[in-house]
Amino acid sequence: MSMPPLPEILPLTPYLREMVWGGRRLGNLYGKPLPAGQSIGESFELSALPGRDTVVADGLMAGRGLLSLHREFGAQLVGEEVSERYGSDFPLLIKLIDAHDDLSIQVHPDDAYAQSRELGVFGKAEAWVVLHSEDGRIALGLEPGVDETALRQAIGDGEAERVVRFQAVSAGDVVYLPAGTVHALCRGVLIYEVQQSSDITFRLYDYDRAGLDGEKRELHIDHGLAVTDFDAHPEPTRTPSDSSRTTLLDAEYFRLELFQGEPGVIETGASFAAVTVVEGGVTLEGSEQSHLLAIGGSAMIRAGTRVRVIPASGARCLVATPAV
Repeated sequence: MSMPPLPEILPLTPYLREMVWGGRRLGNLYGKPLPAGQSIGESFELSALPGRDTVVADGLMAGRGLLSLHREFGAQLVGEEVSERYGSDFPLLIKLIDAHDDLSIQVHPDDAYAQSRELGVFGKAEAWVVLHSEDGRIALGLEPGVDETALRQAIGDGEAERVVRFQAVSAGDVVYLPAGTVHALCRGVLIYEVQQSSDITFRLYDYDRAGLDGEKRELHIDHGLAVTDFDAHPEPTRTPSDSSRTTLLDAEYFRLELFQGEPGVIETGASFAAVTVVEGGVTLEGSEQSHLLAIGGSAMIRAGTRVRVIPASGARCLVATPAV
């Protein structure tokens, strides 16, 4: 018995994750169906992580998880060039993150370190687009002159904030965080995040905080110091407001574009694209189907597809593609 054809557009249902620092804004601002009484910190918009994969919302593949679809359809889903570079591993992870409280001061490994410790195929480079900021700030790198000894001492003294560079952010800021960059998202900030398909985090400092289970959350100081780039000092850039299609980032592992105002076209070719609506509503129109995505909605556009992106008045969407 033959399988049904793979649709051009796969609207996705997110995986919602409760976090000790999470809040309720993903429901209030982005229409996520938050469970009652839970503080949701992360909405996995595009994920093939085992146990946390996103599910197709409707159509011929409704109810299927992205992980199983990738295993079954491979290059037909993600494209020949993606399969050639990443093999059987799905390359991207996209989240919306609501920081009702400060996240830990943390760092992520690169591919080589992750593989050498058998933690996974991918390390974790990531990029943020700030969607909301209530007088918020983020930590980006360390103060000049801070070395491993000084950072370890500050962590031991419970004063890690003293050696971290904090910067105020506002909606529209874009930040690229290569693996090895010490960073933290702080209370009041809500972001879109695209990253390598990895959830490896080394916590350096966590405010002596208990987790959802009531136990103090584990730190990973030795691992974290081993992967820290002490010279990493990234700076936010601003999202242009007057261009209908703008490349926000073209990095080693992913490319990120902003669509707004005028209709545009996504041609996936030998790759795929992930669309997330961050303001208003957007219609995705393929040759065989069309989907209206409301604010907070996400969809995957499979390889070999041409899709028109039609934003409603004032609408904005972010489009991520893996680097090949």
